[in-house]
Amino acid sequence: MKKYKDVCNLNSKKSPSTGTSIAFYGKSPWKGLKGPYMFFEVSDCSNKIRLHNSQIDTPADFLRKMKKLQKQVNDFVDFLEKV
Repeated sequence: MKKYKDVCNLNSKKSPSTGTSIAFYGKSPWKGLKGPYMFFEVSDCSNKIRLHNSQIDTPADFLRKMKKLQKQVNDFVDFLEKV
């Protein structure tokens, strides 16, 4: 099985904040979950959100979820650049 893991610090090196994003694709740590485990996690200081594939999600379902998130982030960045 292919594996992917990427961790990105979202703040500058001078910042005391602990913002990160993590992207993961690989073998599930749970025996009951067949197929790959995927998640995308964003955290900042004391808050965190993880989008993941559930047992009923197909890889295509998770990819659609991530594309929706990507579009919303891109749209918001475009807006912020214009204000």
